[in-house]
Amino acid sequence: MSSILPLYIQNEKQWYFISIFYARENWKVLIAEIEHFYQKMQSQFCNCLISFSGEKGEHLQLTFATLANDINNYIDEIQVYFQLFIDQNPSVGKIPFPYGKAVWGNYSNNSIAWYRFKLPNYSDQYINFHQQTMDIALKLLADDFSEDAIFSVGMYLITKALCYIENKEQKSILSQALDDASGASPHFVYTAKELVNKIDINEIGEIIESYWNEDTNNFSLELVYWLNEVKNLLNLYNFNNLCTFICEIMGLKGLRQLMILELMNIWYNKKK
Repeated sequence: MSSILPLYIQNEKQWYFISIFYARENWKVLIAEIEHFYQKMQSQFCNCLISFSGEKGEHLQLTFATLANDINNYIDEIQVYFQLFIDQNPSVGKIPFPYGKAVWGNYSNNSIAWYRFKLPNYSDQYINFHQQTMDIALKLLADDFSEDAIFSVGMYLITKALCYIENKEQKSILSQALDDASGASPHFVYTAKELVNKIDINEIGEIIESYWNEDTNNFSLELVYWLNEVKNLLNLYNFNNLCTFICEIMGLKGLRQLMILELMNIWYNKKK
């Protein structure tokens, strides 16, 4: 296999991108196996990143990196390791394919695909941010990988990040982030508004307000570390980039990103 797949070099590192299609109910077990594999391979790999995704089937996106001058190719080793894990620990997918609503089928559950995605950025600052985002997400999710739980964590993180924007700029920057996300996914704009209209806005507003007013004394170490990475990243990128980074890591791109920003805009306009 290694002879037919490309190698990808960025920022003096060689990157490996693998998607493991595995039912979200079993992600806890798969994540533990990924961490075990990375610990075993730490002398070879300098980075290991995880992202959630439900695109073309529920799966985890794994990114491994070695130094660019490493002459070895680890594709076969990664493939064999995780294929064996899947064969011995198959998951049971519970979501049927939406016939009549989608053209292309999902990837088969318990399958592996290579190079279906790439990172949005390869700087050291982004890599640190990605790792800290997943660390705090796993802490907050507490092994609940349902779509609702991941959506809530994504909204929580974007709310906390907004706190690091100057007060006088928060409204316009939040509005601009929604406009930019709408422009990037125009086909989802109407659907997002329709879904938001079916939600109890007051209840959602109270939830966002509780995120906003959280006592700093209750912050976990993971959140403190993550907020420090947020401050570092906002020195390099705008708030919209930050929102996109969070949503890509959490598997909340497109419609879900629009919904989060729409709900936050409604809350902020009522608040102010």
